[in-house]
Amino acid sequence: MLDEFRGSQLELSEISKRLNDRSFIKDFFDQCRAGISAFKYADRLRARPSKFDIYAGSGLNPLSSAGKCQESQCVIDYAHHFARTACFYSDRVVIPDPFSFTYIEATAEEILCSLSVLKVLKPLLEAGVIVFGPAAFLSCPNCAKVMESERKQVTSQLWREFTNSSPDVFRYKDGRRWRMSFGSPLFTNSGVQFRFTTPATKEAIAATRPDALLTGKNAMNLVRQYRDVIQKHCAHCAHDVVFDSLTASRCNTTVVTSTPEEAAGYRLLDGRKVGGTLPDWSMLRTIRLPALERLTASQALQVREEAHKALPAFRAKVQRELMSLKDVSDEGEEKRALAAAADLRVAAQELRGQLASLSLPSVRRREKLFGGLAVAFQIVALGSHDPAVTIAAIGTFAGLMVAAHKSESDRQEKHEVLVHQPAYVLLTAERIHEASH
Repeated sequence: MLDEFRGSQLELSEISKRLNDRSFIKDFFDQCRAGISAFKYADRLRARPSKFDIYAGSGLNPLSSAGKCQESQCVIDYAHHFARTACFYSDRVVIPDPFSFTYIEATAEEILCSLSVLKVLKPLLEAGVIVFGPAAFLSCPNCAKVMESERKQVTSQLWREFTNSSPDVFRYKDGRRWRMSFGSPLFTNSGVQFRFTTPATKEAIAATRPDALLTGKNAMNLVRQYRDVIQKHCAHCAHDVVFDSLTASRCNTTVVTSTPEEAAGYRLLDGRKVGGTLPDWSMLRTIRLPALERLTASQALQVREEAHKALPAFRAKVQRELMSLKDVSDEGEEKRALAAAADLRVAAQELRGQLASLSLPSVRRREKLFGGLAVAFQIVALGSHDPAVTIAAIGTFAGLMVAAHKSESDRQEKHEVLVHQPAYVLLTAERIHEASH
């Protein structure tokens, strides 16, 4: 698909035209079928226990609309954000195949969105940082029964979480139609509230005023009126959670998400009580590292390459600090994430000073001075024609050369130790970003 639609600018009209071309559709269909049977999806790859490979849950997956604005620029911005977070903190990221299992059922708008994302992520796809996983799989009757039971459990708990998280409602006009918008901390992600919207009924229009936010009992009355619609949203989220959890295990990866409602679902599967005790769900598993927040997809790949010696330690630290543990409370996770971010920022500043001290002019002058003195002693000794002086000079020459070599060797050894530090990743990101501006 990327070969078919070249260039940085994509037009919906161009994609629509190709989708109406029968020969193109037949070729597309045939390639999808061949891909499903022959393509080496992530579940067919060898497990890598020593690596931190993740599966992007629906909320995190840039090809999914879950929890994201679908305006074209927001889609592109999120793709870059995905590249500098999920594709950076992990060794490899698995995302579902966006085309082969949908065949030609996807609309032109959906294909345009997927292609726009894949064009941004193309450098990471070519480098093998992002790989495709299957978007569907077969299950035996017993497995299907277990999955359905888990889905119902997660759906029920998500509905309970939503109603207990102080939801709010307001009515607004979209063109010529009224819509109801529901929000709560459960729909908040990275400080931005994602609202669930649905067409307004006559009863809801009569019970509300336009563009007026309702909270408390009035909001709950409307929530109950829209119970079936909201529960359907919870059921869709629960389906994604159960499906992604199973697919991630088949791909030998850790499933990761970025939406609070999906995080609640995974906690249920993880056997931990959910409970909305935090005032801001978006703080869960959030770590602010400004050095990484400004990178594009290509820059993120460049940092991976230039700071490759430090990445294992960096990822190990992030994984150790931010991975969910059953014996740690939600409040404990929040504190740990903030502490980990602060430690990394402080370590980066200290590392900057240590690296700068190794390249100070005085250090380099000392190494050159040792070498220069050794050569000078040798020249003077050879010019004296005195064997005793020559022998003494040779000893001095050897000593000075050893000192010069040891000084440079020590500096290189210290530099090698420093570039393996987790904070070196942040310094590299800052340097690459500054160089591009």
